[in-house]
Amino acid sequence: MNVRPEIQVQLDALAGMLVHWLAQVRHPAQFWPQFERMAAEILDQCGHAERDQAHACIQAMLEGHAMELPAWHQSDHTLPPRTPEAR
Repeated sequence: MNVRPEIQVQLDALAGMLVHWLAQVRHPAQFWPQFERMAAEILDQCGHAERDQAHACIQAMLEGHAMELPAWHQSDHTLPPRTPEAR
């Protein structure tokens, strides 16, 4: 099954950003929070039937750059619990 066009546009944009991030980011700790947030926003918009396809696309874009997925991507596609931000 293919994802909706608006989801595909977001996945393509994320893939484009990945190239820039990898060239500019000095440490993975700078990369993962932003990537996870954007990937999670995309996955949250997916219907149940397209979620696996979107996840596979995210996984493929990372594997294409020889990167390992964070643990939350490899489990049940749910996000890790967010910690409250200090205000």
